[in-house]
Amino acid sequence: MPDLTPPMAESSRVFIATLLFFVAFYMLLVPLPPYLVKVGLADWQVGLVLGTFGVAALVGRPLAGLAADRFGRRSVIWAGVLSFLIGVLAVLTTANVLWLMAARTLQALGYVAVTTAATARITDLAPPARQGATIARFGIAANLAMTMTPAAVDLALRRATPEQVFIAAALAACLCGLMALRFGERPVEEQSRGTVLRFWTLPGPIRHPWLAAALLGVGFGVWLQFLPLLAMRRAVQPVGALYAIYGLAIVLTRLLTASWQDRGWERLLLVSGFSAMAGGLGLFAFTATLSTFSAATALVAAGGGVLHPLLIALHVRHMPASLRGQAVSTFYLGFDLGNGMGVWVSGFALQWWGLTALFGLAMVSALVGAAISALRNFEAPKLTERRNLQ
Repeated sequence: MPDLTPPMAESSRVFIATLLFFVAFYMLLVPLPPYLVKVGLADWQVGLVLGTFGVAALVGRPLAGLAADRFGRRSVIWAGVLSFLIGVLAVLTTANVLWLMAARTLQALGYVAVTTAATARITDLAPPARQGATIARFGIAANLAMTMTPAAVDLALRRATPEQVFIAAALAACLCGLMALRFGERPVEEQSRGTVLRFWTLPGPIRHPWLAAALLGVGFGVWLQFLPLLAMRRAVQPVGALYAIYGLAIVLTRLLTASWQDRGWERLLLVSGFSAMAGGLGLFAFTATLSTFSAATALVAAGGGVLHPLLIALHVRHMPASLRGQAVSTFYLGFDLGNGMGVWVSGFALQWWGLTALFGLAMVSALVGAAISALRNFEAPKLTERRNLQ
């Protein structure tokens, strides 16, 4: 049956449901590591359990995109909520490292399923002329959750236990699932049903947007993972204020620049976004004051706020409508790969050359992104060309 749900009401439901899911996800960040230590895991085992998330997400992301296209967005969101829910509650039932890794895997699979299918659903509802703007505003859900939830959980843990926080996270995920019951559904096209996966190879038109997504992931990953260490070693405090600045800056960037995403300014926005990120990472590399770190954080947030929705929109525009789920998952595969591999390689840079070199290399990756964006044409193909990609 055709989807007759009013787009505005549907978009609001998808936004709220996604916000609830991100709240559930970010509720785990603060209490999970110390909880794993409390149940008897060694430090290396804690790292093993936490690192399982990234590996499972990389494997699960393309599968989530395929499933969203073949079985529908709503079904994949339900499956993702169930997987995440089981994974969270399973943590409370065992202290065995292998079972905890399995629980973390379920959490990761749930995360990629919900985020991929929800983003694909938003692209279904977005008018073609406002696709970039719609994606930009939708992304505020994750930014709000990231800004508010860890700090709120940190305060709550003064009275609550980690176990109670895990149960609250499970309840928030359940609320997301309940809201998803009211989602409309885009009909699954026969072409999508019959297309056996070709997402392991990148179609030519999205190779440059995909590379840009990976470079964005490198810069963001270094900032996210190494900012606390940088602030500690350079005696810049409070680091919590920097995360608050990031959350506020990226939300404002998305709101202010959303309408720019669909005006044919792709090259200008990509160069500007990568340049802002490079400037912020450079300030982190070569300065050591709260004021410069605050400015650097705002620049990184502004760069990400422009680049993230635009690169998703470019992936969607370069793929047929029947493969939007795979288009979204392809972007996130590049972003997650750049994030994970960038942090891994940067760890060696930190060991050998120190924090200045670490953030300097991240700055270079952003400058490479700006250069590629300036030299390449990111214009979306015509509809007939997109059909040929199937």
